[in-house]
Amino acid sequence: MLWYGATDGAGSMTPDYVICLECESPVYVFEWKGGVLKEAVCEICGNEDPQQFATEDEYEDLAMDARFDRSPTTPADD
Repeated sequence: MLWYGATDGAGSMTPDYVICLECESPVYVFEWKGGVLKEAVCEICGNEDPQQFATEDEYEDLAMDARFDRSPTTPADD
């Protein structure tokens, strides 16, 4: 269970929420232990894979990485 602004047993800060990478929705109820997400369930899309969630900082890093750009591509005019 999430404890806002708390530290986990390993002394790392627990995030206020994680972001589902399937639908980009915030998820506020999750299990965080030892600085790692252990369990989360997105109520919007049903995603349950802990590796498919990111903290806010991780999500921002992904957004700045062109390899993860989800914007639609337009064909080049020839």
